[in-house]
Formats: sequence, C-alpha cells, structure tokens
Amino acid sequence: MPRYARMLRGSPPPPRSANRPVPERDDDSVRRIHDAFSQRNFRRDFSRRGLHYIGLLDETGLKVPAVVSVDDLDFIRPPVICLTDPEAGSKGQVPHVLRSDGTFCYLDRKSVVLDRYKPAETIIQCLERADQVLRDAVRGRLVDDLAEEFGGYWSDGEVLVDLPPSFEGDAKVHILRLDRDPEHKTIVVSHDKTSFAKLHRRNTVKDPGPGILCPIILVPPLSFDPKLPWPPKDLAQLNGWLKKMAPNALGSIEAAFARTKDLHIQWICLSAPNGRFFVSAEIAKPYRTPEFLKNRRASIARTLDRIPAAVEISGYVGVPADEGYVFSRNLGHMKNLAGKRILLIGCGTVGGFLAQHLAQSGAGAGGGRLMLVDDDELQGANLGRHLLGAPYLTWNKAEACADFLGQQLPHLDIGFSCDSIMKQLAILQRYDLCIDATGEEALSIALNDYAVRKRPDFPPILYTWLEGNGAAAVGFMSHDPDLACFKCLKVELAGEKRFRLLREGVEIETARNLACGDAHYIPFPVSRAASAAGLACDMVLDWANNGERHRWRSLTMDHRTANEVKDGNPKRVVKCPACGGSA
Repeated sequence: MPRYARMLRGSPPPPRSANRPVPERDDDSVRRIHDAFSQRNFRRDFSRRGLHYIGLLDETGLKVPAVVSVDDLDFIRPPVICLTDPEAGSKGQVPHVLRSDGTFCYLDRKSVVLDRYKPAETIIQCLERADQVLRDAVRGRLVDDLAEEFGGYWSDGEVLVDLPPSFEGDAKVHILRLDRDPEHKTIVVSHDKTSFAKLHRRNTVKDPGPGILCPIILVPPLSFDPKLPWPPKDLAQLNGWLKKMAPNALGSIEAAFARTKDLHIQWICLSAPNGRFFVSAEIAKPYRTPEFLKNRRASIARTLDRIPAAVEISGYVGVPADEGYVFSRNLGHMKNLAGKRILLIGCGTVGGFLAQHLAQSGAGAGGGRLMLVDDDELQGANLGRHLLGAPYLTWNKAEACADFLGQQLPHLDIGFSCDSIMKQLAILQRYDLCIDATGEEALSIALNDYAVRKRPDFPPILYTWLEGNGAAAVGFMSHDPDLACFKCLKVELAGEKRFRLLREGVEIETARNLACGDAHYIPFPVSRAASAAGLACDMVLDWANNGERHRWRSLTMDHRTANEVKDGNPKRVVKCPACGGSA
C-alpha cells in the first residue's frame, strides 16, 4: 500500500523514543509535506524561496502541469495551486482558473477546515480535491460554474451600484471621493443623484459632476465559450460575444456614444441574474480628434462599426451598495428598520452604540427617520467608552453621532436635537417608537408619566439601562395598558425593584474626579455598554417584526454580582402611581 494511502486512513506516525528529542513542529511538518508531495511525484522547486512543488494534477489522466505553494503550515490558508498551462488536457478556459495568473480555485477555505496536525494527509487531501475539480471542469460537469464565476473572468475592477436590483434604464457613472485621500476615487453608478454624493461634497467641498450616461440593460445569465479568446478587448470581440449571449444589448455601446457629446468614453451595464457587469468603452487615442468626436458624432455608430479596433473595452463588476441591500443582507428573513420613524433619547455610552446599531439595521432608510436627542457634550472623560473619539470633543453628543453615522451610512435620514427632551415632549408622538437610553431614572419616570397620560395615542417606549457597574443590561418595552409601565417596575422610589438583578449585599462603585470636571460617574467597561445596546437593538428588531414575546429582558454579564432573571411580560401594578388608576 502506498505511504500516502496509509496517511489518508489516519495511521499514526511511528512512536518516538521517550529519550529522543522532539524536533520543532515546523521542521517535522516540512518533512511530512515533502514526503506527501514525493508520493505524488511532485518535485521541490529550490529556485524559489519557500515551499513550492512542481508536478502534474490528475497524473494518470489529464496530466495538467501545476505549481503548488505551501505558504501556511497552520493551513488556515490552503496551498495555492497555479496551473502553468491552464489549457492542457482541455480545449480552452476551464472553470475555477483565474485568467490573470492561472490560480486554480479548488477549495473554499470558509467551508473546509484543514488539519494542521496532519500536514501530509492535508496535502494529499488538497491534491485529490484539485484532481477531482479539474476533471469535472474539463469534462463539462462544471459549465454552470463559469456563469457563477463570470465576474472573476470579466472584471478589471469594481463599481459600487446604488440602484435597486430590478432597475432598467438610464443611469449615471460618477467618479467620487468617499474619503479625504485625493488619490482614492470610487466609481459609483446611480439613477440621478446618489446618497454617496454627500461624502464627495464633504471631502472636496464641491458637488459631483453630472456623470456619464450608463444604460442599464436587462440580459439573460452571462457566461462565455471557454474555447474562444477571453475577455473581449475591442468592440468587435465584444459584439461577437453579445450576439450569442445577450443579443438585445448588441449595438448599445454605439448607441450610447451617439447620445452623448464630446466624450471619448462610454459605459453600459449588463444586468443579468448572475450579476451586474459593466462595460467601459474608450475610444483609442489616435481617434480622439474633433473630427471623430464632434463632427461625426451623429454617425459615430456607423463609424465605430467600420473601425471596431478604435474602441478599447474594459470590464467591471457591480457591487451592490443600495440601501435595500446594505440593510437587509445580514438580517436574512427578518425585516429591517427601513420606513420606521425612531426617536432615540440619550446618545451617551449606551445610546451612542445603540444609535449605530439602529442605523446599521436600516433606521432612517426607505423614507424613515432616525432622530437623536441629547443636551450633553462629549468630553475627554467619555472617550474610553463612547462610540465617538477625539475629533468630536466638545460637540453635542446627538449632533456628533448624527454626523459620524452620516459619514458611515450616507443612505440614511438622521436628524438631531441638542435640547433636553423635556423641552420638546410633543415631538414624541410623531414617531413610531421612542427609546430612552439615558439610564437616568428620574427622566425615565417623567417620560413614562407623559406616555401613560397620552395613551392610547402614544407610541411604544423602550427603556434600556445598565444595572450596577455594568453587571447586567435591561431592556423594557412599555405600551400595552394591561401590562406594566416603567413605574410598575419600582412603585416606591425608595422601595425594592420588581426584578432584583444585583445580588444581596452588592454595592455600586462610584467615582469622582472633581479636578477634571468629572464630578460623579459609575465605572463599567465599554463592553457592557455595547452589550446593552445590542440587547436593545434586538428588542427593536423584534418590535419591527411583530415578535415582541417578552417586554422585559435582561442580560447578565457579571455573574459574581448579578443574578439571572427570566425574561417575561410583567403585569400592571394596581398601586402604581403612574398607571394604577388607568384602564
């Protein structure tokens, strides 16, 4: 039985003598790896630094020459396989081979875990997997993979697409600066104006230009004939491919040139079920003359048809960046917060992180609005556990959070108020949901009293806070008149809490630093604030998805000082001074 066959069966290595020194793991791994390659008749390439082996994949069949490079002895990254002659054993391009350098995609590192403790068996596993993928590809079993991987064969770059998936018609290509680096420019495609224009305006103090016409054309799934040269580099090659794959897009480049003035570059987008693929067509320099670009503009389509080599073709892959995709991608079957009007009171340590969570869940998208309210300023003492950093020192916290989130997620409608919520209680009823993340009991009691008195014409209020020194986080949604209001959780101000999270005898640590203007605060790590924000955001998403099973929830983080309390729906207390007399 060949040695590598025994390896695959998991036979242990020969036992070592107790007195024999154990070699370094890397040295031992390299020897085992070398033995495994030798069994497959691969030889080491000593002309290159590192572990590189030359040999044949499918050595008894297709005999495709390849170089295998082992760059990671922990096998977090699988060995890299490059086909030195990708067309050997076939009649053209095969799936899973990148055209740029012949790299062979034979293994998905995210779905397969390789065994670092069995390096020889791992090498054999990788080679056999590569053999199988290559055989299937050449025999046509993976033809559909060419369509799935089409972007890898097409792309010279990426384009951000700020368009809904079903969009068809005229769009615009914009070259924008999304950060302050003048050399870093991003191609964005949108219909009319794009939300990313706000970032360009912020970074350049200029409005974006009008953009370049880019017709979006719906086409069938795109692939290509692996036996023909690929990708297309001029108009003749592009049109030859379009004639077979997307005949309805044939002539679209010429038509786009005819519709514009003076430009020597034109775009179209082929919007297919397997992706959005952009064509950038550029008239070659020898033809960029006034006679060609201006005087013959009306007949440029016929001219380009006669001189197809005058147009150079580049391909780009569209990357979705529209708000529908951004805010739904990570939620699966759940609804995001788009279209909801949400008011967040308090943008401190918990509220700041919660504002970010809400924004990333779509609050402020789809015609909705996220309104932030806080009358406090960000100080140096806040930096150790706040979402924001030094650039926002002395800013009002609500305004600063709105500014920060507007940069990160320009799709959103985020407003702010620097006044106390108690000066503008009337605005509460304009929203679908109000959230109190201040952690200030007196303010929460006042908000609760106002909400109870305005029932039933008042939105739900979610209260969220930390217990003790961040020992536990609590979220409580109040709306149903048959269930508890906030005051029902502690009827007497000096009395016991209805849900006792802190253990008996635990005292809350407080601190003072009068010299720094930081008179009184409760220390707790930033991780506790982020966890409280996460709990609150989960409750908001449940509310948006009509899944409010438990109105009172807690998350215990310090089990030395806090108990675990079961989530539930506490009933109204008859003696509650806020809601006890209401039906």
